[in-house]
Amino acid sequence: MENQHERGRRDGEFVLGMPSEIANELPYQLVGAGCDFFQYPVKRPFGFPAFQWIQTISGAGRLDQGQSSHTARPGEGFLLYPDEPHSYRAQEEPWYVHWITFSGYHVGDMLSYLGMATTASYGVAEPMALAGHIRKALGILASDYPLRGIDGSVVIYQLMMDFFKFLHPAGGTSHDAHVRRLKPALDRIEREIHRPLTLEDLAQEVGVTPQYFCELFKSITRYRPTEYINQRRVERAKNLLLRNPLDKVHDIARQVGFESDSYFSRVFRKYEGVSPRTYRETNGPLGDA
Repeated sequence: MENQHERGRRDGEFVLGMPSEIANELPYQLVGAGCDFFQYPVKRPFGFPAFQWIQTISGAGRLDQGQSSHTARPGEGFLLYPDEPHSYRAQEEPWYVHWITFSGYHVGDMLSYLGMATTASYGVAEPMALAGHIRKALGILASDYPLRGIDGSVVIYQLMMDFFKFLHPAGGTSHDAHVRRLKPALDRIEREIHRPLTLEDLAQEVGVTPQYFCELFKSITRYRPTEYINQRRVERAKNLLLRNPLDKVHDIARQVGFESDSYFSRVFRKYEGVSPRTYRETNGPLGDA
């Protein structure tokens, strides 16, 4: 009779990289991947030498680590750190998973920066997005392309960026988690609304590329960063126009970060339907009866 280990290796697809590939000097290294994998019980008293992401497709899995335990049902997964004793097994059988293992000198720092500094279970807002990276990794590992190590490094970076976008602690919500991650950039916008704010600067506050920052920002606020900044500047300008009736429109434009009077007027009219001057004349100074 076929045992569970044999079934795990028969069902689904998986590939492990050769040691020479794993030991290279890339910041992100693809080690192994498996798709639609029947997950048999695993016990590792000395841990595993790479990071692991195990994403439940069907059934449910249980991860035990010391005195703590985690469960991953469909739409959830485990992130495991290297060299930590652990075991995992099916809690509801059969337990099918996608999995990927990765390493590299920059992985730990990146995950810590993203707020994923320990082994834990996570909810997945977009399971298919992560599954797509794992399937791509499987294809790279199975190929004989001489530069597959570089392609694998790119996939791991993209995977971690989607961790940032789509993972949230089990029991929480992805929206709340992403708002917390965006907070440094949102705080900077409020603090430095009077200064030029570049996309690169804001992305650096969060620790991602400008492209991913734009996607994440819009998914949370429903606005592109530039639109959001302009709206906040107009709100600030409206307050100043009424509170400081003696200040020139030109000066208020500078106080809220607009370097061009004509651009300030155009943006203000876009959101308020009137020019800054007309807005002031229509509404009068704050505090008037």
